[in-house]
Parts: sequence; structure tokens; C-alpha cells
Amino acid sequence: MAKTNSNKKSVKNPLLVSERMLAKVGKLLEKQNFQSIDEANKFLQNMIGKPDSLDDPFLMENRNPLDEAQEIMFDAFEEVNSAKRIKLAKKALSISKDCADAYNLLAEEADSLEEAKELYHNGIASGKRAIGEKSFEEMKEHFWGYHQTRPFMRAMAGLSNTLWALNQRQESIDTIKEMLIFNPNDNQGMRYSLINKFLVTRKLNEAEELLKEYKDDYTAHWLYSKAYLYFNKPSKKLNADKELIEAMKFNPYVPQYLFDIKEMPRVLPDYMGIGDVTEAISYVEDSLEVWGSNKNASQWFAGLYKKMENELNQLIEVKEKERLKRLKDFGR
Repeated sequence: MAKTNSNKKSVKNPLLVSERMLAKVGKLLEKQNFQSIDEANKFLQNMIGKPDSLDDPFLMENRNPLDEAQEIMFDAFEEVNSAKRIKLAKKALSISKDCADAYNLLAEEADSLEEAKELYHNGIASGKRAIGEKSFEEMKEHFWGYHQTRPFMRAMAGLSNTLWALNQRQESIDTIKEMLIFNPNDNQGMRYSLINKFLVTRKLNEAEELLKEYKDDYTAHWLYSKAYLYFNKPSKKLNADKELIEAMKFNPYVPQYLFDIKEMPRVLPDYMGIGDVTEAISYVEDSLEVWGSNKNASQWFAGLYKKMENELNQLIEVKEKERLKRLKDFGR
């Protein structure tokens, strides 16, 4: 069974890079007085073609303390040196106590899980203050569309992971459930963490309901989770082989990494594809506890994989040829 590399993710997060730009765009839009949607769209199109417009002096002149602190945190999250990251986070907090991301980074660097838990709670509280009680309610169900909510949501995600590590499992699950109320579109992919937690804790009915809620999700994570659920639920077990075969055909790389045929990378991918190696690595990293905690399920998976190994290897060859062709065409 594969070994986890949870402490070896890359520091620079491309999503935070785009979020930094989004925050600047939002500030520039605040000073405009558009007469129509078409006028606003035209303005945005011009900005896309002129990235220097994001250096508008208006942005510097109209920053509030939280804007300044958040800008520091974007630099901090890209910093590799731990001491420098901590120094930047503390500097951000000295400018604004409402900077949730400063608490989030300090929690990542904490010496203990209990310390991390407290810091994430502080991040959640400061995130709520920054959003404002009235806005908080108004933004529900469209939460992720507002960039100012994202530090708060990162604090919630960090808290859930920390609670799980502290074996406070129901609290961890409840935290994600609350996140999905705020953001049912689940832009953070927290449903993947939640279904793993349901499966590990044998909350099979809740796992099945979650699968139904996101029934249009067609990813390795959802397909392999469904197969695992079917194997462990007596009323579904007759269809378990069919579901696992579908999952393996969709992403044949997963068993290679799960069963140590290929070694997990030391640095996890920044982006996750669909049906490819990056998706398989992400799924195995996230779901190792699910399969590792259930010997019968792991043996069933390994046995069915062995029967299909040649077919899946041929499928991988086809996928790799297609990938190389796309790269070649892209380079023309």
C-alpha cells in the first residue's frame, strides 16, 4: 500500500496567484460607474489584454489595513523559508487582526495539532469579522464567488483536517458539512474529503447520500468511492465489481500508485487532471486511509486489478500516446 506524502505539497499555489489578481480586479471595478453589463464586460476584456492595468495607483491609494495584510499573505504563501513565512504572517496580523490567512499560515507552521486548532479557530473568527455579519448571510450559497470569503473557507478546511488528525472525527465531519452549506458548488473539493471521512467511519448511508447529491461528478474520486461503498454495503455488493471495473477503466493509474507499483512523487501536482496520472496521485494521497483501514476491501480491489492488469496496462499505453500527441500538437 502506498505511503502518504501529505507534508510534501508544493508551496506555491496557482489558485492563490489567480485570487490575488481577482482581488485587484474587484478593487478596480469598485471605482467604475458602468451603465450596462456590456460596458462592464468590455472593461474586463481590456484589462485581460493589459495586465499592467492591475498596477493602477488607485489600488495602492485605496487599500484598507486588511487589503495590505492580505497582500502580504499572498507573498507569505509563496515563500519557501518557514521562518520568513511566519515573520510575514505576524507582520500581516500587526496591520490587521482580521487577516484570516495569517492565522491559517501560522496554523500550518504550528508545533502541535492543538496549537494549529486554536489558530484555525482564530482564523475563522477573524474571517467572519472581515466579511461582516450581514454580508455573511447574504453571501450564503454563492460564497466562493466573493474573494473576501476565501480566507475564512481556508480556515474551515484547515480546521477540519486538524480535527481529524486529533481524532475528533465527528467535529471534523460537521465542519465540512457547514462549508457545503455556505458553498454547495464546492469549489474547494471538500466533498472528496467528506466522503472519505464517511467511508472510514462507516457512515455508509451518509456517503451514499453525498454521492447522490453530487451525482454529476465523474471523477476518479467519485467512481472509486462508489465502488468502495458498494463493496461494503450488503444491498449494493452485487454491483461492486461492475463499479470498480468502471473506475479502473476511467483512471487505470490509481491501482499502480495505491499498490506501490509506482512510487508516489515527493512533490504533489499543483493541478489535477481528469482520468490521468495527476488525478490518480491526488486520489491515492487523499484516500489511502479508506483502503488502508479495510483489509477485505483492499484485497478485493487487488484481486480484481490483477485480473485486469494487462487490459489496464494497454489502456495506459493508449492514454500515454494520446498525451504525447497533445503535447506535440501544442508545441507546433
